[in-house]
Amino acid sequence: MSVDETAPLRVLVVGGDPRLRADVTNLLDACDELRVVADAPDSAAALPLAERLRPDIVLLDAASADHAKTLSRTSRVFVLAAPEDPVVQDALDAGASGNLVPGSFTAADLVRAVRQASRASLGLSAREAEVMDLIATGRSNGEIARQLFLSEKTVKNHVNRIYAKLGVSSRATAIALWRGMMSVLPARD
Repeated sequence: MSVDETAPLRVLVVGGDPRLRADVTNLLDACDELRVVADAPDSAAALPLAERLRPDIVLLDAASADHAKTLSRTSRVFVLAAPEDPVVQDALDAGASGNLVPGSFTAADLVRAVRQASRASLGLSAREAEVMDLIATGRSNGEIARQLFLSEKTVKNHVNRIYAKLGVSSRATAIALWRGMMSVLPARD
């Protein structure tokens, strides 16, 4: 997987309703930060695609949510269902990152959800998350300091703590983790 911070997040859309898949694909393809790499009618077809393509994000309809555990080992999984649908809690318990209500979310909502899931799993403080947001937009330490009214030394301390918490040594890798492009889970055997 590339750690290029400008690369779009790769998405696999899974759903039994061809119209839902087409609508979601069209919605996401209009966003520069996302690229649908494949779609599948069900989880049986999705599993080999996910293994081969290694998408950053998998969107599952409620009927396919039973495979959230398997798919969440290598991708951020979001269930396309209303929050009160019982499959949502089961999928979250199995490792899904969240849910989105079909027909009522935007591409920006998905990007926000991925970032929120990354923040939660990475354990950064609110200030570190704010600094990391600015790093992810390509700002230098000096620019971050000016924008947040901090000294450059304070920003550098935040960056060092962020790197330590993320276990990384470069901005590109930190950004890839932040954007959800790399898994924070240990590599599979």
